[in-house]
Amino acid sequence: MPENTAEQVQQTNAFMRAPEGKKLLTVIGVYCGIIANLLISTSNATVLPAAAADIGGMDIYGLAQSISSVLSVALMPVFGFIAARNPHLKRILCTIGLAGGACVLLVRAVATNMMIIVVANVFWGMVSAAVFGVGFTIIRDVYDRKKAGFYLGLVGTVMSAATLIGPIVAGFVIDTLGWRVWTWICVAVLVIGALVTFFGVKVKKEEVADLASAGKSFDGFGAICVMIAFAALIVGLSMGTSYVKFGTPLNTALLVIAVVFLILLAINIKKKGDDAIIPIDTLRNRNVLVLTASNFLHNFGSMTIVFFIAGFIMRTLTNDPICQTIGSATAAGLASALMAVLGLVLGPIFGKMIAKAGTAKTVMTIGNVVRVVVMACFVLFLVPGVPVWVIYVLMFLAGIFNSQQQVTQSAAPQIMLTAKERTIGNSTIQLGQNLGAGIGMAVFTLILAVDPAGGMRICMVVALVAWIILLFITFLLKKPAPEEMEG
Repeated sequence: MPENTAEQVQQTNAFMRAPEGKKLLTVIGVYCGIIANLLISTSNATVLPAAAADIGGMDIYGLAQSISSVLSVALMPVFGFIAARNPHLKRILCTIGLAGGACVLLVRAVATNMMIIVVANVFWGMVSAAVFGVGFTIIRDVYDRKKAGFYLGLVGTVMSAATLIGPIVAGFVIDTLGWRVWTWICVAVLVIGALVTFFGVKVKKEEVADLASAGKSFDGFGAICVMIAFAALIVGLSMGTSYVKFGTPLNTALLVIAVVFLILLAINIKKKGDDAIIPIDTLRNRNVLVLTASNFLHNFGSMTIVFFIAGFIMRTLTNDPICQTIGSATAAGLASALMAVLGLVLGPIFGKMIAKAGTAKTVMTIGNVVRVVVMACFVLFLVPGVPVWVIYVLMFLAGIFNSQQQVTQSAAPQIMLTAKERTIGNSTIQLGQNLGAGIGMAVFTLILAVDPAGGMRICMVVALVAWIILLFITFLLKKPAPEEMEG
């Protein structure tokens, strides 16, 4: 394959030849999707109980949160497959995903009972599939490697800002205007995102035919296997300690269905090869496998500090002077907010480092070392009576590896994979995000249920082991050839 310079690529790539204003609209649309996704995920803990208190359903409101990741995992490879075969449809896929999310929130805003919100939330995964599965690849399509690295690095800043702003603004709006008003605000963000994406970069099928992966028709059977397998797995695991408990016939049936359809998916991939919903060459790509495992292991372990640290502060450290002064709930919220602070400035730095080096290995190693050290400190110090300021320091430092992972999942696939590998490879890598979070929540919730007294430390040890594994597999990343990075 002859080496292409950035200038040659610019001349042959219809995405890159688009007007700068159109490119900026596309980036803004993706950012709006990210912001809305995080505004909802970081405020659900406040919004859903407030809604349940208003319209009923206190016994089921948690189901709306756990069920929201089902479709995102199932749709990720489907969106990726369609976009890889039809690059000209990426704009439409993103628009549909963001508009679909707006419809979900619209239903929530006018819901008269909690079950309506639960059912609508099944479709919230359209936003994740659009943004993480397709949106990131569009940013790389329209910009060269270095500029794309900056904008994809800025994703970390956008994520951190939304994480900081979401819970605070949501709480204020809910207290003063009500939970429905907050939902309407998030609807507006998604509508704006859908509109600017639709009017962003538009290309014709023939103009980007050289970027499309070859293959036959859509792998419908593979798509069905993906959807059923991951939906059954996530629902079975996420509800195993609550609504559909482990050991019950229904929960067992869900897990058996997941295993059966995973086996069918594997057989389908082997039979269809590169025509499968997840092409076999993608699964043979070392960088795809490492980045997917990284996404999974990070999100698996991070559930211990993202979700359970706040509960530990509120339940165990009520006698701490800081908690007594500002309130345990405020103290818990502050801990979560501190993890987002460093990401405001580190995102673009990490993005530029990945783009310049052509690999995420250095950035990931930095994050992994901090990740292991911070988790080891949690294992040692997270005991009843620990001063809450110690947790604050560790959560602030956790912002380093949290930002690293945010940027790695957005930038690394776009920089380290070739143009034809990028879209389907990225969608496979993003699968690890929700799978890791869903399985992590199930595992750690089960541990805490079995051992309420010492379970928190056990959870931290399990997460530490996962992150040590993550540290070592990072060294398996392979830097692509220069000509592969420019496409």
